[in-house]
Amino acid sequence: MKLIDFHTHHESLQGEVVIQQGVHSWGIHPCQAAEEEDYTLLYSREWMALGECGLDRLCQTSWDIQERVFRKQIQLSEELRIPLILHCVRAHAEMLALQKELRTSMPWICHGFRGKPEQMRQLTAHGWYLSFRTFFNEESVRQCPPELLLTETDDKPIAVRSVYERIAQVRGISVAALAAQMWKNYEKLFGKRSI
Repeated sequence: MKLIDFHTHHESLQGEVVIQQGVHSWGIHPCQAAEEEDYTLLYSREWMALGECGLDRLCQTSWDIQERVFRKQIQLSEELRIPLILHCVRAHAEMLALQKELRTSMPWICHGFRGKPEQMRQLTAHGWYLSFRTFFNEESVRQCPPELLLTETDDKPIAVRSVYERIAQVRGISVAALAAQMWKNYEKLFGKRSI
């Protein structure tokens, strides 16, 4: 049984299928956004997803620059017809407003989601996928619609199996059942593309 790591900064450790930042996806993180960005790299190859990108209330980059760079990446996601992997810190309302304003059609994936069930319901009601890693709100994991739930390790150099085991336990299902759902979600997001 192969397990999918939907967002990682590391290569596969135990034969997992990984969507590796910088290899399969690339974007401009809000804390690294700059006034004059070069988007050439975003067009330079066939990425599976764009990001991580988004908005972060805690980083030093000015809000205006973050929003301008994020808007450009939303536009690129739509042009390239690929999902967005979102970095979102205390900015969910603003990002939902942008999604509505720009009438996006491509999937948005909120990576490293740790919010409460109320926030989970709000985001999934707008079609957001929520990617959970080692730390999460158990009730949010329990209630998250299975078709919008993803698994990740992010920057932790660990095998994604530990995340699967914890999520499966919280949801009261087997790791195999969770893995089957992750493959369905993978195919919905990326088609039959293999990596």
